[in-house]
Amino acid sequence: MRQLNIQPHTLSFELLETIFLDEIEDDVLLNIALLKQMGIEIEVDDFGSGHASIIGLLKLKPKRLKIDRRLVMPITTSREQRSLVRSIVDIAQTLGIEVTAEGVETPEHAKLLRRLGCDTLQGYAIAYPMPATDLCDRLLTQQNTL
Repeated sequence: MRQLNIQPHTLSFELLETIFLDEIEDDVLLNIALLKQMGIEIEVDDFGSGHASIIGLLKLKPKRLKIDRRLVMPITTSREQRSLVRSIVDIAQTLGIEVTAEGVETPEHAKLLRRLGCDTLQGYAIAYPMPATDLCDRLLTQQNTL
């Protein structure tokens, strides 16, 4: 990885929350620490779908948590789900971890998730998957309208 001369904070390494264990082995933590030293950000993907814990988050100290879409989708109709997502965001913020909400399908989702404190939103309400050239055109158009 060092030979690739990657600029710091341009690459992230995602760990799926479904394989995340509280008893992270020391060699895994060492490798993660080395990635962080190279400026590679660590993310926990699909948070809420497996067995991650607060203790595990304290050990790993990821840059970002990505809340699983199955927790995000019902927030527009379920007060309980909304409260659960709010709690996840609060815990992450307390630990200094950024929060990305996956599965943001509607403007209502986006509005609620922003209000709950999510740092980043990911889903069809933001944009559908597109080729890189279309993305560049879209970003240029948005930049010119600001």
